[in-house]
Amino acid sequence: MDKKIWTAAELEHMTPAERHEISQSRIVRDLDEAPKHLVNNARRFVEARIAAEESTPAS
Repeated sequence: MDKKIWTAAELEHMTPAERHEISQSRIVRDLDEAPKHLVNNARRFVEARIAAEESTPAS
């Protein structure tokens, strides 16, 4: 199910508490629920950073 996409105009009419509630509800805390392509991109990025750090001589 797609989640609602809020427009700037809709958000402007909300209280700060309502905007906070919406933003908190959109946070994915379980990787199994996250879009697979985002998880895979993040994994590749982290693996590349680790590889770069491991290949750099220590000072």
